[in-house]
Amino acid sequence: METLTIEIPDNEAKVFREILEKYNIKTIKTEVTATPNALTVKTINDAHNGIGIEGPIENIRSFINSL
Repeated sequence: METLTIEIPDNEAKVFREILEKYNIKTIKTEVTATPNALTVKTINDAHNGIGIEGPIENIRSFINSL
């Protein structure tokens, strides 16, 4: 089995679905998860704990000003 992902604007999807149905092609909607990978999670945790920078990030404004 092969998976093909095609992104189509919502306003054009209806016509495309009708064509797929005509040829008995199934469409499967998948949800995109916004879960960061392990390296990103570790980097965020390190930043919150002050690892690699002067100290823990208390708020975004002070962090940006320190750059």
